Amino acid sequence: MAYFNKIGLLVMSPDFRKFLVCEPGELYDDKRVTQYLIPGGRVEAGESETECLVRETKEELGCGLDANSIEYVGEYTYEASTPGKDVTIRLYKGNLVGEPKASCEIGALHWIGREGLDNPRVSLIIKHKIIPDLVERNILV
Repeated sequence: MAYFNKIGLLVMSPDFRKFLVCEPGELYDDKRVTQYLIPGGRVEAGESETECLVRETKEELGCGLDANSIEYVGEYTYEASTPGKDVTIRLYKGNLVGEPKASCEIGALHWIGREGLDNPRVSLIIKHKIIPDLVERNILV
């Protein structure tokens, strides 16, 4: 099991060329995270992965999530930004209800696509695992 385990939400642009990432505005483990991350978080006690996605979407993106639109995409594991630790993301895609906006725990939202591979702010798991898989499976065009 990875050191960090997260449920993530893939929010695609209408043309499937970009997806939404978050720039955290809070400190994590006593340090400021500056990398772009997939929206989502950790499952709380007694909570399903779908319930986690709905809660985290409201907390991070300030909007709803159509629970009927949620589809499993895949599981990705890669090294975390913390040396010697790894992260696993169980990724789902779904449709937002309302316009996403950065919440109090999120500093900014960004739309990235294939060019994210060259962006030093994009987290390693997105660069090395998620983007290549989404491109290979024609989810990201």
